[in-house]
Amino acid sequence: FQTGKHAGPLGKTFSLLRISRRSVRVLALKKAEESDEVVVRVVETSGKSAADVRLTFAAPVVEAHEVDGQERRIGSATIDDGALITEFTPYQIRSFALRLSPPKGNTKRVESQAIALTADRTVVTRDGAKSAPGFDDHGRNLPAGMLPPSIRYGPIAFQTNGGAVVAHGQQIALPRGKFTRLYLLAASADGDQKATFRIDERAVDITIEDWSGKIGQWDTRLWKTAEVQLPPRPDAPPNAPPRMRSETQFAGLTPGFIKRAPLAWFASHRHDAEGKNEAYQYSYLFAYTLDLPPNAQRLTFPDNDKIRVLAITVSNEGPQIRPLQPLYDTLER
Repeated sequence: FQTGKHAGPLGKTFSLLRISRRSVRVLALKKAEESDEVVVRVVETSGKSAADVRLTFAAPVVEAHEVDGQERRIGSATIDDGALITEFTPYQIRSFALRLSPPKGNTKRVESQAIALTADRTVVTRDGAKSAPGFDDHGRNLPAGMLPPSIRYGPIAFQTNGGAVVAHGQQIALPRGKFTRLYLLAASADGDQKATFRIDERAVDITIEDWSGKIGQWDTRLWKTAEVQLPPRPDAPPNAPPRMRSETQFAGLTPGFIKRAPLAWFASHRHDAEGKNEAYQYSYLFAYTLDLPPNAQRLTFPDNDKIRVLAITVSNEGPQIRPLQPLYDTLER
């Protein structure tokens, strides 16, 4: 990860987890399902036994025990000078649940403020409620039973009220204060839309993703059925009709894809114009992040009536932390 230059107690480098053996690899690092512990899963990859392997975390380990794949306790663990000490047989996988000591420094609390929007389109319906015009021009909507009034996204929250602003070049006044970042909760009603927002005079190009459909998919192989003529049988008479057979043939490939926009909310279905559930027709809302210069005064929407903005929140966070490389397979070719 990389971030901009700023003051702080961590120094120029900071590691969430270090392992003393290159042959031991991290498979997972996550919050425990039913507690506030941290679960780490590691594996020996070289096919050789490994002793005295040290796992050092961002803060000293104060409590640890071994768990199975369901995070049930199966054994004790060794802690030495704040590090987790373990050993491995060839290719062994081990998992541990642990607690870290509280951080020494106090992290500055992020302050945020929701910006009130005047919605000009209702995009949410309850089961059985008819809608017009809807999130899209077919009258389809987000399901009210699954959209909460507040959506947590990282250190901020989006406030929703069932409505959205259709982008027509409106100017939104930004609140006064030392705000450094602006978050949009938005989606497109008709395919992915390239759009330009403006913070004062600075242009910011964003692709607003479609509110439904698929946000990712593996390669899809395409097939066709063809009639293939077979050679005649040796004993076939001269006037025998040709022998044919149906054959399935490879016809091409639809490449896989993953949409890169951060997902803020999703639902397992959407509503049609009559308020009926369209099962497995997923609906999505995405979060878009814009840096604010000092004393920014206004946000200008693009003029694109396919774009729906449901909420805006500003915050006073520090520089963004960006991964140097993607954290997942982007399926780019």
